[in-house]
Amino acid sequence: MAKTYTALKRAEVEQGLKAEVPALSSPVQEMERSFPALKEPPKIELPHVLPRPPASRSLPFAVEEYQRMKYKIIHYDSDVIVKSILFCSPGRREGTSTVLIHFAQTLAVEGNRVILVDANLRNPYLHQTFHLPRENGLVEMIFSGSSFRNIDQFIKATNLENLWVITGGQPYANPNSLLESGYLGDLNEHLKRQWDWILFDCPPVNAYSDSIAIACKTDGIVIVVQAEKTRWESVQGTKERLENCGGRVLGVVLNKRRFRIPDWIYRRL
Repeated sequence: MAKTYTALKRAEVEQGLKAEVPALSSPVQEMERSFPALKEPPKIELPHVLPRPPASRSLPFAVEEYQRMKYKIIHYDSDVIVKSILFCSPGRREGTSTVLIHFAQTLAVEGNRVILVDANLRNPYLHQTFHLPRENGLVEMIFSGSSFRNIDQFIKATNLENLWVITGGQPYANPNSLLESGYLGDLNEHLKRQWDWILFDCPPVNAYSDSIAIACKTDGIVIVVQAEKTRWESVQGTKERLENCGGRVLGVVLNKRRFRIPDWIYRRL
């Protein structure tokens, strides 16, 4: 009897110990219990394209470039005040007129008095852009030989405040002979007394010699080059031809440049 009682007591003790000892679990179960977030990690959605900053934070990229261009021209030489500039290119269709017009608009918006002279008598373009009559322009002005007191009849206003144009005028068979005349040099000096900027639009240097005839009559020259098209040998030859005739090359504008990434990222590099 005593042995039976002792066996029952021992069984009760063993049963109680089993109830107090927790059942062992696998390492994975323990990890899931301790770090429940690891079971389903949160989903993070990333944008496919970086957001473009609002336009109000900064000026358009092209306007900033033209303003930087103006700053470099003004500080090109502390001993020379640059007011009259010849715009030309080595070859055709490199965007000379477009660069000239955008630069002029940037200056005019800032309050500068700007006048454009269409000296590309081979293929005048400015009158089309500003919707002005081509006649009664530079050709008629040179032929008239009138004093500068009557110059207002050849100057045409545009829709943009502070911007005027002297159109090319009627077609003429030999434009180079007109541009070589001393009248054009005197005209440039007269315009510099009334306007802040005088910009000449001229034909390609490698196609015609018209730009060579005007180069020495202006304060400086800007060469427009199309990116990924014009060879550097052609640009170097154009620069040498302009300088050999007494012109002062202020710099080169790389036009139609293609950006492989958004332009606002370039500005942060």
